[in-house]
Amino acid sequence: MKTQRRAFLHSVAAACLAAFCVSVQAEPDLLQPDEAFRVSARRVDARVVELEYIIAPGYHLYRDRFSFKTDNPAVTVAGVELPPPLEKFDKAMGQNMRYYTERVAVRVRLAGGNQAVKLVATAQGCAAIVGVCYAPITKAFSVPAMGGRQG
Repeated sequence: MKTQRRAFLHSVAAACLAAFCVSVQAEPDLLQPDEAFRVSARRVDARVVELEYIIAPGYHLYRDRFSFKTDNPAVTVAGVELPPPLEKFDKAMGQNMRYYTERVAVRVRLAGGNQAVKLVATAQGCAAIVGVCYAPITKAFSVPAMGGRQG
């Protein structure tokens, strides 16, 4: 009797393990954050830095999870311009969430003069297909003064 029970438990465990392995293999591989959300920055004029986020297919960035700051107290973030987002109800959050797919250009207005500055950008996104969200992603960009002038 013990042998039959042990054999039954082994077969149940093997079936569960096989089902788990199949479900793990069926999930798509998640991209690394730098692959899912590529970002670059360029100074547009003395007061504006534009960041361009390229978002991999099946991924999105949340509109309300962007933040920006500088490393220089003399140059501050005066405002952020974002394009209109997409919106959908998120059951897990229990509310409408605003987000971007494919590409989004963000303009960061600076106050304090035309000085070289390090702009620190933070964003958060998810792999929409599998419902996995990434921790906030922070990138720092060295942004030179326009025309080489300091001031």
